[in-house]
Amino acid sequence: MTLSQLQYFQTLAHVLHYTRAAEALHIAQPSLSYSIGELEKELGVKLFVKEDRRVSLTMYGEQFLPYVETALATLSDGTQAVRQLSDASYQVVKLGYFHSISASFIPQVVEALYGIEENKKLRFQFSEASSADTLNLLKSGTLDLAFCMHRDEWVESVPVMRQRLFLAVPREHPLAARSEVTFDDFADEPMAMLDQASSLRATVDRIFLHYGSKREPNTMFVVHECNAALQYVSLGFCVSILPQVPAMGNEKVVVLPIADPDGEFSRTVYFSWMKNRPLSPAVKRVRNYIAEHYRLRDQ
Repeated sequence: MTLSQLQYFQTLAHVLHYTRAAEALHIAQPSLSYSIGELEKELGVKLFVKEDRRVSLTMYGEQFLPYVETALATLSDGTQAVRQLSDASYQVVKLGYFHSISASFIPQVVEALYGIEENKKLRFQFSEASSADTLNLLKSGTLDLAFCMHRDEWVESVPVMRQRLFLAVPREHPLAARSEVTFDDFADEPMAMLDQASSLRATVDRIFLHYGSKREPNTMFVVHECNAALQYVSLGFCVSILPQVPAMGNEKVVVLPIADPDGEFSRTVYFSWMKNRPLSPAVKRVRNYIAEHYRLRDQ
């Protein structure tokens, strides 16, 4: 069984016409017929049936096709990966992150990287998504590197920052004039909470378990992302525990530091890449720089 035979089979299985398939493959029709015949001999079954001028897949051909397509796709991915690794000029880095570090931390990292002469030709393809979605994009190969809260056994991760959490309150709220608040100051306030898929929700639930003796938040709204929570805060409906995000510049919202003697009102951001996945020279250079210069040494 040869690579050409598999490619010929795949093309004919989609076209279902010997002449058109041969034209698409840039070979003579007899060569296509011979290759398919030899493949059928090796497998011991008929892959195609021809009635008059119509060609169709047999039950064996239908069963064989998805395996052939998977094998050819995997081979194509491997070929591309090797070409990227061997090409010293390959400079594209696909980097993912979540929203609350997009306006501060990510530009800081990119500026530092571009401050090094050998990185001047780097080009980034950025992807912003939730922490969980960012990790999934990394695992699927859509991303080379990622900043996220989540970790996985298939992923190599290093902690790079502790992200502080704040209390966002409406401008007219009684707490708005305070320079700092404690958990007990707002524990019973109606709150905008992120949904269960969010890493922030897990952090806030842990905070209430730690400080509140199993007291649950007074949840008024459940939203998908931080900006939506801030919209309800700005309307005067509730408060919310959030990381620093650009939308906090809203004049109808006051952002307050939270007294944090136990270190609960913060969360760890991880820099991650897939274990055992080959990296291009550019990706490896970025990976090494960030892991070396931003890694938290106390964890």
